[in-house]
Amino acid sequence: MGTNRLRLFHWHRGRLSDSGVIEANAQARADFKAYLAARPAGPVYLLADVAEEEFRPETVPHARGADRKALIRRKQARLFGPGARVYAERQGREQRREPGGRRAERLLFMALSGRGPVEPWVELLCAQKVPLQGILSVPALLQSLLRRLPDIAPHALLLTLQSVSGWRQSFFANGQLKASRLGPPPGPGGPPAAALLLAEIEQFRRYLASLRLMPEGQPLDVYVLADEALQRALARAPGRPPDLRLHGLELARLERQRALRPQPGSPCCDQLLLQQLFRTRPANRYASAAERRYARLATARRAIHAGAVFLLLGGLIHSGLNVINGLGYRQAAAEFAGQAGRYRAAEEQAQPLLPETGAPPGAIRAAVASAAGLRQSRATPREALALLGGALESFPDIRPLTITWAHDPGMDAPAAADADGASADGPRYRQSLTLAARIEPFAGDYRAAILRVREFARALRALAPVRAVEIEALPLDLSPGAVLQGQGGGPAGAAPFALKALLGAD
Repeated sequence: MGTNRLRLFHWHRGRLSDSGVIEANAQARADFKAYLAARPAGPVYLLADVAEEEFRPETVPHARGADRKALIRRKQARLFGPGARVYAERQGREQRREPGGRRAERLLFMALSGRGPVEPWVELLCAQKVPLQGILSVPALLQSLLRRLPDIAPHALLLTLQSVSGWRQSFFANGQLKASRLGPPPGPGGPPAAALLLAEIEQFRRYLASLRLMPEGQPLDVYVLADEALQRALARAPGRPPDLRLHGLELARLERQRALRPQPGSPCCDQLLLQQLFRTRPANRYASAAERRYARLATARRAIHAGAVFLLLGGLIHSGLNVINGLGYRQAAAEFAGQAGRYRAAEEQAQPLLPETGAPPGAIRAAVASAAGLRQSRATPREALALLGGALESFPDIRPLTITWAHDPGMDAPAAADADGASADGPRYRQSLTLAARIEPFAGDYRAAILRVREFARALRALAPVRAVEIEALPLDLSPGAVLQGQGGGPAGAAPFALKALLGAD
């Protein structure tokens, strides 16, 4: 937009289209309001190219956070007064030191002073609830465009023509915008227009020298972003200072490089600037937070829609995976049902061939399981019985009555203390052999019988696999609670006893 006109452009899927020019009058604003009401409220950028934009380079003390923001606000109010739209841009990445030794940073304050030509259009956009992404200016956009141009001098003056405003001169030092000035629109063409333009450039150069932005005695490099006709006219214009070096930047060639369709005979760079705007999407400079509230709402709405689409896709993918898994389970269930049917058929065919037994099927199943368990077990009573038999050969007066053998792979528990004081937490066993026997002949001498039983227990305990021997019953019960009956030296009788041998080998 310029001071008296607003030009509409649309950017859709990487293509730029021109929708015409609106004059700054009441009827045109009413038509623009109807135009906004009829179109969907898409994001809008307002690109200002007005003479009311000011540039003030300033040095401020170094600060951080809230202190820096307060310092900049005070500087803005002192420079431009209340009501101005101000943006502060840091110049360079390194800090400098003032003569007093304090650290400081260089800022360029840019401002749209007063109400100016921007306010009526902003009020109209806010009234129609149009999502205003930001208010930018042509000089700031030229700064990002300049970085994409090759072979630019450290101190360069970029000369551009906008259709709704006129000629603009923007001075850059090492790629940083320092000052910009909007001149009058060009005349009908020819040498007078070129001479007038050279006079404007010379006047702006004196302004730069007064601000000490240009090195003294160094020629000024002027880059003209226009068509070839204007560049030739400037090169042939009389009275061009010798320290003014002109460089032509062919507008049509730059537009073709960026896949734009050049407009024949037009020296305006509107297309190039707007393509740079929509591709880079620079940050807002002049719009307030209240003016951008509808843009924030639109961004939040798009984020919610994107989240809803993401959740929907996630749900569809999850449901699809569940359906696939369900089909797999269904196929597996069909295969298992077929196998079960085949097994039942085989069982029915084999049933008549089985011999007749009186035992029920459950008992047969238990017997088969017991047999399988016995086949898997490595332990047999053969070794334990061989040990017991070898020990009994040395004691012919001991007659076995019953022998009980037990095996459990999970026993592995400490053996209890026997009568001879074996440790209860010492040996561990996996087999047990319980012997019930009697001493025969027995002449009634219980003391000799008890000693004979203890001697037999020690003989068993001396064998290698035996972990412990427990004497469970003696020929004569010597416990404190036992009742002794009979007559000493009486007739011979039985001398029964019992002991338990614990074996550790399988």
